[in-house]
Order: sequence, then structure tokens, then C-alpha cells
Amino acid sequence: MAQKNNPIPIANQASSIKKMFPGSAVSTFHGHQLIWTHTITPSPLGDSYDIKLVFEMTKNPQVFIVNPKPLALADGVKKLPHCYDQSKQKLCLFYPKSNEWSKYMLLTDTVIPWAYEWLYHYEIWLGTGEWTGGGIHPQNNLPKK
Repeated sequence: MAQKNNPIPIANQASSIKKMFPGSAVSTFHGHQLIWTHTITPSPLGDSYDIKLVFEMTKNPQVFIVNPKPLALADGVKKLPHCYDQSKQKLCLFYPKSNEWSKYMLLTDTVIPWAYEWLYHYEIWLGTGEWTGGGIHPQNNLPKK
């Protein structure tokens, strides 16, 4: 991990991802942006999901569910829980204002496991209608029952 005063370079983030997920696609652009696509399965009994992680050094990482699209909804619910953008299926994995993630952290130690965890809780929510993943939910994005 990089020192506290030096952000982890995109090349190091990409190398860490390639090491942990050797068969996945990682692209970097001019040392300032990283895009990772991969199929993940959140639990041994869970479904598989194609995800896309986009990270630019000047922004927080973003994770999208690419497939299936749209994600299924729990019975009687009209919106995905804990999601920044319903149509893009952009996941809410951390609360930026609380500094849970920073550019001094490896994506493989934080954001990527959080995506697995989000999908794990999504599958529980799909079956029960109750979000068990915790977190802060923007009031304008709460699911309507």
C-alpha cells in the first residue's frame, strides 16, 4: 500500500486487480483512469453478475452492474436499494463524506469486496424485501413499498 501522503498510482491499482483476478479485463488510460470488467458471484449459491468499475484519480470509484440489466426487484418494490443511479445500476458502496474510501487505498481491499458484499445483500433483499447491508440511504432514492 502507498504511503499516506502518496495516492496509489493507477498502474499499481491495475496490477493488484490483475493479480487477484488474472482472467479479468483491466484497462488504464494515461495513468489517470482505470476500467475493470469482470463477472462475480457473491456467494456459492448466488447468481453471477457482470460488473464494471471505473476509477479516475480525481474522483471516487464507481461500480455498475452491467448484466443482468435491469436487476430484478423484490416483490412490490419499484427501486433498487442503496443505488446512486437506477438506470445505470450504479451501486452505493460507501458514503463519500465519511472518508470510508480514499485514493490511498487499494481497490482490491475495499471497493471490489464491497461490490461482492452489495450483491450478497441484494440477493437477500430480493428474497425478503429487506435490505440487510446497512449504510446511509439518500432520502430521494429510498425504495417505495
